[in-house]
Order: sequence, then C-alpha cells, then structure tokens
Amino acid sequence: MVGKSPWYLRKKFLYCICILTPPIGYIVLVTNLKKLKQEEKINLLTISTIMMSIWVLKFLPKNIELYVCSFILAILFGNDILERFKGKK
Repeated sequence: MVGKSPWYLRKKFLYCICILTPPIGYIVLVTNLKKLKQEEKINLLTISTIMMSIWVLKFLPKNIELYVCSFILAILFGNDILERFKGKK
C-alpha cells in the first residue's frame, strides 16, 4: 500500500470490519490481497480467519459445537507441543 490507500484498505477499517462482520471482511481481504504488504496480509487473514470460525460456530447445533470447540483446542495444544519439541532440538 504505497501512498494514499482507498478508504476500504485502511488498517483501522479492515480490522473493524474483520471483527464486526467477518464474512464481509474476509471477502474484502481476499479480493484485495495484491494491494497489501505480506506482513499485513498475514495479520489480517489470521484475525479474519479466527473471527470467521467463531462466527460460523454460532450457527452449529449445540452438540456439534462442543465437538468442534474440542477439536480446535486439541489442534492448538498439539501445535504448542510440537513447537516445544522442535525448540529442544
């Protein structure tokens, strides 16, 4: 984003739209990936993906939601354990 960027690609606006309305924020990000720097892409896509997954969880039935949350926690703990093992070598 060299120079003055359009209003829909400003940092504060992108963070707000990704947090408040994740589907719209995700669409805006994906359609404008070439206009963003690599570091900004990673940060915004991470936030947008996390918020989108939480948003989608609202529409699942309660019994499935518990399994999905458990699966997400297992992935996070597994990732943390793998990073610790890689750090010891």
